[in-house]
Amino acid sequence: MINLSVNSTNPSYQYASESINSLCALVLKDATYTSVSLDIIFCDDEHLSKLKVKYFDEDVLTDVLAFPIQNDTILEAEIYISYDRALASSEEFHVSLNNELVRLIVHGLLHLLGYRDDNEESKKIMFNKQESIVENCKIKIV
Repeated sequence: MINLSVNSTNPSYQYASESINSLCALVLKDATYTSVSLDIIFCDDEHLSKLKVKYFDEDVLTDVLAFPIQNDTILEAEIYISYDRALASSEEFHVSLNNELVRLIVHGLLHLLGYRDDNEESKKIMFNKQESIVENCKIKIV
């Protein structure tokens, strides 16, 4: 069972919390956590950029950040997603906003599961896992 909280910094952002819970359960189905508590926060580019500078000392635009608070037998974490980036990327790559939000949530969860994208080899492994989930996902978030 996942204890999920979904919030946004802008009331115009649309999402279905129950569907996000289903997506998290799908991605985490093979994980062996005894307890999972996730906060997913939809925010704008500016908010996410400030977090990137504060915690990673990098002043670059990003679309998702995952912060594990506890990650052993218990998973407690926050995932921040730029709704602005999701909208822009969905237009740029000609995919639905739903598809892009699913991709970003999956990406954040995979980071929490230990997947990395800091070199070409690990990026390829993570990307293949991510896209396999996204392509087979029928969950509607928006």
